[in-house]
Amino acid sequence: MSFVFDIPAERFRSRKSFEALQEVLSGRKVIAFFSHSHLDHFAPDYREVCAGAKSLQAVLSDDIEEMYPDLDFRECLIVEPDETYEFSGISIETMMSNDLGVAFLFSTPEGLRVYNGGDLACWDWETASRNELDFTRSFFQEAVQRVKAYGVHVAFSNVDRRLESLAGGPQLVREVNPQVFVPTHALGRTQWLERVHKMLVMEKRECFAYRRTGDAKTYEIRM
Repeated sequence: MSFVFDIPAERFRSRKSFEALQEVLSGRKVIAFFSHSHLDHFAPDYREVCAGAKSLQAVLSDDIEEMYPDLDFRECLIVEPDETYEFSGISIETMMSNDLGVAFLFSTPEGLRVYNGGDLACWDWETASRNELDFTRSFFQEAVQRVKAYGVHVAFSNVDRRLESLAGGPQLVREVNPQVFVPTHALGRTQWLERVHKMLVMEKRECFAYRRTGDAKTYEIRM
């Protein structure tokens, strides 16, 4: 089984990324997770993108169903925040995002535990009020503690260099200590990810610092 997260809409993806994704998913059983309806996280044409897969199922935040009621939702699980689901042999927990939609925690029958945050992050912008900052930081801290308690092996979370806090990436790495961390929300500027492990205070081998479309790395997970 292969898992893919937040395939972006056509306006946010290059032809190379489209072709790379089609190639890697060809002939595989795929579950696509979509955290929310923002088009940099959701491709209404995801079925076309994954057309070469042996089978395709999807897990979608309920705001996607509301925004795109005419889509084909066969072989789909529509999820709400802070709920638990069983779907196609995996156990899924959702977390409410402080942006839109949900974040995902899920475990496979083999015991692999994964976190994908979507746009749940420590969005502590300089322009925010003190009350807004306190709420954002408290919300994210509670989310981090839940991810830590889940015992994830692999974590995908925002590391946004526009923020001094890097949107909470270092905090999540420090407290959750995943075996593999995948920084997201690079906004297409991936060169700086080569040194992001230093900002996260983690070993380089534990951080997937992708640079080019189609980059891949194999990890052995201790379970």
